[in-house]
Amino acid sequence: MAMSRAWLRRAVLVASVLALAGCADAGASKAPIRTGAPPTERIPTIIDADMDLSDVSAIAVLLRDPGVDVRAITIAGTGLIHCPAGRRLVRYLLDQLGATDIPVGCGREKGGLGAHPFPADWRAVADAGFGLAIGSQAESSPPRDAVGVLTSAVASSPSAPTIVTLGPLTNLQDAIAADPNLADHLAGVHAMLGTLGAPGNVMVDTFSAKDPLEWNAFADPTAVSAVFDTDVPIELIPLDATDDVPVPADYLERLAGDHVGAGADLTYELLLRNPARLRADQGQQLWDELAALTMTNQDLVTWDDATVTVGPDGRLTRDDAGRTVRFATAADRSAVEAALLEALRRGGPRATPFSLAGSLTATFDGTTCSLSGQSDGPGVHDLAYHGKKGLPSGVGIIGATPPHALAEALAALPTLDLSKPLPEWLISVTGATDEPGTGDPVTAPADLAEGIYAPVCFTGVWPNFRYVAGLPFTVGSGQIGS
Repeated sequence: MAMSRAWLRRAVLVASVLALAGCADAGASKAPIRTGAPPTERIPTIIDADMDLSDVSAIAVLLRDPGVDVRAITIAGTGLIHCPAGRRLVRYLLDQLGATDIPVGCGREKGGLGAHPFPADWRAVADAGFGLAIGSQAESSPPRDAVGVLTSAVASSPSAPTIVTLGPLTNLQDAIAADPNLADHLAGVHAMLGTLGAPGNVMVDTFSAKDPLEWNAFADPTAVSAVFDTDVPIELIPLDATDDVPVPADYLERLAGDHVGAGADLTYELLLRNPARLRADQGQQLWDELAALTMTNQDLVTWDDATVTVGPDGRLTRDDAGRTVRFATAADRSAVEAALLEALRRGGPRATPFSLAGSLTATFDGTTCSLSGQSDGPGVHDLAYHGKKGLPSGVGIIGATPPHALAEALAALPTLDLSKPLPEWLISVTGATDEPGTGDPVTAPADLAEGIYAPVCFTGVWPNFRYVAGLPFTVGSGQIGS
C-alpha cells in the first residue's frame, strides 16, 4: 500500500529526530513525533478531556509544562461531564492557572453505535464541579463547538500538533469526519485509553474487571474505531501502565506540605472535597496524570508496540489484521509520584488560593462524644478524630435542611436502615473512622455548609451501630468547645 504524503513526512521527521537525539536503538519502540515541520521548541498540544478529577490535575500539569504549548482545550460531551458544566469547569481552571486566552469548545453528548453513557450519579458530581466554588463563570463569547475549536487550533498551530485525549475520542472522530485532511496535519494522538492485558475498569451492569474494557474506549467505541482507521501515529497510556500508579494513600499529606503552586493547590482542594479518590477500595489510579506526564517524560513508563483491532464495545484486541499502536506496558511508581508532585508545584499560585475554613477535633471515650476547634465559615474543615483504644469507632457530622431540625435528624439516626438511601433532608457529612480501634488519631476532611450540626460518634458493626451525639455547633461561629 502506498504511504500518504503526511505519513511519509512523519516518517522522515521521526528518523531525523532519532538521529539527532542519538537514540536509534534498533530494539526500542519508536515514538510518534510530537511536533511537525518545522520542529518547534515546545510541543503544540490540543487537550481533549471529559473533566474527571484526574483530568483536572492532568490539565494543570500540561499547562505548566515548559515543554508543552497548549493551543486549545476541547471537552468530550460523551464523557463524564455535560457541556455547560464542562465549559464552566475548564474556564475556572484556566482562570486559576492564568491561561484565560486558551480557546475552549465542547462536542456532542450522544455517542455512536454501542456507546455507553457514564453513570448518572458520577456525572452529577462532575457537573457540580466536584465541590469547587466555581460560580457562574460567564462566557466571554458564545459557546463554541469542539470541532470548530479543534480544527482552528490545528490550522493555526506553528507545526503539526499532538492531540492529548483524556476521555472518549468523539471530538477527534467528528473533526476528522468534518475535514478528511485534518489527520494529515497531526503529529500524533497521545491517549489515555484502553487495556491490552490489564483487568478492565468498567464495573457497571454485568461487566467486571474480567472484561478488558476501559471507560474512555467503552463510552464511544465507534469513535475509537474511526481514529484507529486513520494513519495518525497513536500512543496509548492504557490500564496496563496506570495499574502501576494507584493514587497514593498519603497524596493529601504530601501535598499539604507544599501546595503553593496552582496545580498543587487545586489538586489539594479537590482531594479534600472528594476523599474517596484516596481510598484504596475505590480503585483510583493516576490515569490522566500519567498521560500528561509522559508527554515530555517518556522514561516514566516502559514502551512496546502492538497491532490491535477495536471491538464493538471498545475492547482492544491484539490482531495482525489491525493497526500498530505504541503503548505503555508499565510505569515506575516512585518516579511517577515524584514527577507528579514536581509538575503540580511548578509555577506561581492560583488566582484564588484555597484555605481551610476551620480545624476540628472530635474525641470519643466510649461514653462521651465531644468536639472542639475553630470554624471560620462554610467550606472544608480539617477533622481529626481520637477514639478509645481497643474500641472500633468513628465520628460523623449530622445536620438537617429546613424545615427539618437537627433534633429531628439525631432522633432519626437509630431508626435508619443504612442499606437504603438516607432521607434527602438529613445531612450526613463523612467523618473519620478508627475501624481497627488503635486509638491513634485519624484525619479526614469535612465539607460543611452554613448551618447547625452535631458530631455523632459511633461504634459497633455495620449496619448495627450505637450512636452517641455531641453538643451542637454552628458553622462560622469561631471557637467551638473547650
